[in-house]
Amino acid sequence: MHGQFRKRYTQTTQEQKIYAVQEVLKNGRGRKDVADELHVSVNSVTTWIRKYKEDGKNALSPYSQEEISRLKEIEKKYNEQQKMELLKKLPIYIHLKKLLYPRKLKNL
Repeated sequence: MHGQFRKRYTQTTQEQKIYAVQEVLKNGRGRKDVADELHVSVNSVTTWIRKYKEDGKNALSPYSQEEISRLKEIEKKYNEQQKMELLKKLPIYIHLKKLLYPRKLKNL
């Protein structure tokens, strides 16, 4: 019975956080009112507002800036690797095209 009335934590999306911040900052709603609507604490809403003011809406992402940078770097390396694989195949493609092109002329 001890934990019977404990508030359960809910996972909020970036969109919900942005909604909460805009409701407070742009529409003038109270933090408690918005927190109750989203079933989160007033402290959470206050934290989101602070982060939003400091770094914009990207600060409300569930991923840290370090994680986002790391993933972008991985994506960049992957794309470079894909380009290199394609370029490795390019000489074969050019060679085949040269072989096929004269045959087409002979058929004309």
